[in-house]
Amino acid sequence: MRFFTIIYLLCFSVLANENSLEFKLIFKKENVNKNIKAIDNFNNIYSIENNELIKSSDTKDYYYKNSLYSNISSIDVQNSLKIKLFYEDYNSLIVLDNKLSEISKINFNILSPNKIISKFSASNDNNIWVYNEVNSKIELYNYVNNTFRIVNSEISGQVISLESNYKYCWVLTDSHIYKFNYFGSLITKVAVNKIEQIESFNDFLFFKRNNELFYFDQDLLLENKFKLENLLIKDFFVINQSLYIYDSEHFIKYQIQKK
Repeated sequence: MRFFTIIYLLCFSVLANENSLEFKLIFKKENVNKNIKAIDNFNNIYSIENNELIKSSDTKDYYYKNSLYSNISSIDVQNSLKIKLFYEDYNSLIVLDNKLSEISKINFNILSPNKIISKFSASNDNNIWVYNEVNSKIELYNYVNNTFRIVNSEISGQVISLESNYKYCWVLTDSHIYKFNYFGSLITKVAVNKIEQIESFNDFLFFKRNNELFYFDQDLLLENKFKLENLLIKDFFVINQSLYIYDSEHFIKYQIQKK
């Protein structure tokens, strides 16, 4: 019995190490931009001021403002050549190029059958994950072919946000996190509470709870708390190998490394 206990502990230790991350502070500087909403793979910063999207690079700023829509609900810069802006009040999504010129406009109001979209997250190619309030389903939408693939798994609770990469989609509700593969098959479902925001790093899932940051392993089995200084976290972003934390006074960057 003692032998099997030792083997179990050794296996658990190996699993824990494989699912552990380290964080190295790169910079902490005074934050002069109070409206940061996203950072892309090239470290361009996106902010919103007076309903205008501003992309700030090292050499130039770009601007986009829609004369028909107001109140940008969310922005996805996973693909910096196809930036997505969602206007929930108008049930519409705009796709922009890297200079913030319009590529596509998607008005979900005129699609058939009727769609009322409240959350979205970019997937690969020309696909986006959306949450449709009409049928309470997650759907994968190709905005070039105008086709939908419905995920038939039941979603419990109020949907707070979607997060995706090119392989998976995570759905955060007020009671659970769901992990789906690209084909819409449910991989994992775990009960959670008081999670406010999720971000993906490779196959890890970062999240905020009570002003503290945590991350789940790939299978949503092991929950790890960040060993970081105490911060009043307003927002955070995970891009490439970096974690950015944005509070009301500072902008902080950590390099992420697997142990």
